[in-house]
Amino acid sequence: MDMIQIFFILFCLIVSGVNSLQAAQGPWLESKYAKVRLISGAQATGSLTEIPAALEFQLKPEWKVYWRSPGDAGLPPELTSDNPKHEITRFWPLPERFSLFGIDTFGYSGRVLLPISIKRDDTKIDLKADFTFTGELNALVCSDLCVPISGPLSLFLPNGMAPPSAFAQEIAYAKAHVPTFVTGPDIEMKSIGLMPEDRKILIELSVPDQTLKDVFIETKLAGYSFSKPVIIDKSHDVMIAEITINGAQDAGALVGQDVILTIVSKEQNKEITVPSLSKTRNTNTALATFWPGFMVILLTSFIGGFILNFMPCVLPILSLKVGSFLGVERTSLYQVRAHFLATAFGILSSFIMLALGLILIRSAGYQIGWGIQFQSPIFLGFISVVLVVFIATLFDLVYVPIPKFAAILSAPVAKNSGYRYDFLSGMLATILATPCSAPFVGTASAFALSGSNTILVSVLFVMGVGLALPWLLFAAMPSLTRFLPSPGRWMVRIKQISAILLIGTLIWILWVFANLVGWRTSAQTPSLNNYEPWSMAAMETAIATNRPVFVDVTADWCITCKVNKISVLELGTINKAFADADFMLFQADWTRPNDEIAEFLAMNGRFGIPFDILFSPRLETPIILPEILTAERLLDAIQAASLK
Repeated sequence: MDMIQIFFILFCLIVSGVNSLQAAQGPWLESKYAKVRLISGAQATGSLTEIPAALEFQLKPEWKVYWRSPGDAGLPPELTSDNPKHEITRFWPLPERFSLFGIDTFGYSGRVLLPISIKRDDTKIDLKADFTFTGELNALVCSDLCVPISGPLSLFLPNGMAPPSAFAQEIAYAKAHVPTFVTGPDIEMKSIGLMPEDRKILIELSVPDQTLKDVFIETKLAGYSFSKPVIIDKSHDVMIAEITINGAQDAGALVGQDVILTIVSKEQNKEITVPSLSKTRNTNTALATFWPGFMVILLTSFIGGFILNFMPCVLPILSLKVGSFLGVERTSLYQVRAHFLATAFGILSSFIMLALGLILIRSAGYQIGWGIQFQSPIFLGFISVVLVVFIATLFDLVYVPIPKFAAILSAPVAKNSGYRYDFLSGMLATILATPCSAPFVGTASAFALSGSNTILVSVLFVMGVGLALPWLLFAAMPSLTRFLPSPGRWMVRIKQISAILLIGTLIWILWVFANLVGWRTSAQTPSLNNYEPWSMAAMETAIATNRPVFVDVTADWCITCKVNKISVLELGTINKAFADADFMLFQADWTRPNDEIAEFLAMNGRFGIPFDILFSPRLETPIILPEILTAERLLDAIQAASLK
């Protein structure tokens, strides 16, 4: 065979491949924000009675197309055939929830494949018959505004054998993500009931890894939508989730209606049809189960808030606390009580404002977490100014006025200017505590941030009470100040030490600020040796190799993370143990906002950092380490996950 024949064969193969690809795809229907076409999973008709195909959407960033049940707004895409014999069967992959100011919609973004099956009109399949489909698409794509996209779509397949096309694998992958009753073998719904007076649906279910990501509820009644589930209790392998019925429609009308539930866990999803939804008779039982657990969470939050007093984040103002205690020894008991109450009021006010701010952020559709305000350059700039003012105050260079609302509440004792200082120092204590995660804080904040707005405010308020406990104790028993040393010239040194500590805090804040605005180009590389940058895809690929995996989620603004790094993760014994056990090590940097990291934390029931987790084929469930690491605890976890 000479070279001319070889080139001729190659040319024919290339032309054949191009023609096959062109035959497996139709022309684009385009708009300014999206384009869509039909693609086929087969290169030709063959003996197929139904053509495996898909609608391929390519959407601009921030734009979405809707699921079969779009939620509070939107319309699902509709495809109709010009030939009535070309029956179309639709398949809907698992959607994602888009939340904006309390409005929930369900759909897809980016490049989307919606599988379909088109029945051929041939009464007797003929290998020599071509296939031509023409139809009309009506769809709605939305971002800040919604734009219809409609027009003709077509697909042509030649006759002949039907090998898979270049799109076959992608179509099969999309179809594999269509929830059915058999796609979630480990998901079990034990009970469901309607509480029309409370406008809620109560679900008792078991899901793998006790991780419930979402539940989509569909009903034939128009005008009904349902919020994301809130877990109100977990015990062993069973959890109870509460779903709010949105809107103004009569919740009682759902009694007797068939509903479809799509339950989504970390690794599985399942579609369940519930015939004739009924009122629950377990409301009292559910509340009886919920309240003891909620009381435990409130106690956990209180203890965590108290422990925050002794965390490194709050150390810069520890001397301020000592100074405030010592500075009131010779005043009246009435003024002593007012000093401590002003500081406690500053702490509690800031916790309430933090809770309300998180509710607003969540209502806008953003991920929330403990300490996420330190991801904002604007916030860091603001707190830097506050620290400068406090430092100047400690050097007697500036006078700080108290806010009007606090001045009104403290009017009877407003002649003493110290109350302004006490109130603001209380707020500063809260601000500096949020980058820290202490024992019990992670558990309480995870429950609060995944719960309802009422739960969020309640848990954070009780945590604030725990942080304010020392001041509340002195306010309740001001006579305790008699046991404090007498004031003297040495108290000036206390103020100077306080100023130096706050200057150190200011330098740290400015360092984090420089990272966020891009002044430090090396911030995205892992700060630990032998660690790879984390991504969900990289982690899952590593887990698939059947090697043990360790993930450390950290941030420049997380003081506890820095303590864990220096005291544990950088130890030679720890690095040797990881190497001996052949661990893959990943570090996720949450210094800047990162939705993928936020979702990873939420999937594991956490909303704050530090967060450390170990995966291994030897473990039935991953090992989640406590917020404050110890070398002994980490070595035990490495040994438990090791395959050697």
